Amino acid sequence: MTCLKVKSKEIPKNSMVEFYFPAERPWERKPVLLINFDEEIYALEAFCTHNGLSLEDGFLTEDGRIVCPWHGSVFDVKTGKVLDGPAKRDLKKYNVKIEGEEVIVSE
Repeated sequence: MTCLKVKSKEIPKNSMVEFYFPAERPWERKPVLLINFDEEIYALEAFCTHNGLSLEDGFLTEDGRIVCPWHGSVFDVKTGKVLDGPAKRDLKKYNVKIEGEEVIVSE
């Protein structure tokens, strides 16, 4: 099982930050979007399922929606489910565990 470990202070309140799962070869690294929303950390697939572009520069709304900056797809921050297209496939959700000041994300 692949795990990513990040210090919680690297994910500011109400922000989305892209990180990568470790891999043997750099080109095999898988991106993951860590979101600090409502004092909880969530981990989702980092690229929009519509056109494969990064969500990191998207918008995190006050009601827990991620809006893709490229074509406007909307996803639920807690589940990764598509709330509005053009995306048709949900974002993959990853497991998050908090240990002290460390956020541990696993596939």
